Amino acid sequence: METSNILLLVISCTVSFGVGRTVMHFRRKKREKQAQERQAQALRNRPLEVESSNKSKRKRQLQQLAKESKSRQS
Repeated sequence: METSNILLLVISCTVSFGVGRTVMHFRRKKREKQAQERQAQALRNRPLEVESSNKSKRKRQLQQLAKESKSRQS
């Protein structure tokens, strides 16, 4: 093989590798974002916990729900 052919092969492989890595990077980023959105949606759609008959525990639950709703709005 001539030197120019070898150089062209090396450049071609390097470009191919770089493009492949870039594509995989953006795919992984997109998958992570979708997984995070699914997790957030699952948290939003979870059923409410049954209120406790214990008065102080029920008060803590209501405070926690209020805190969670504030953090979701932010």
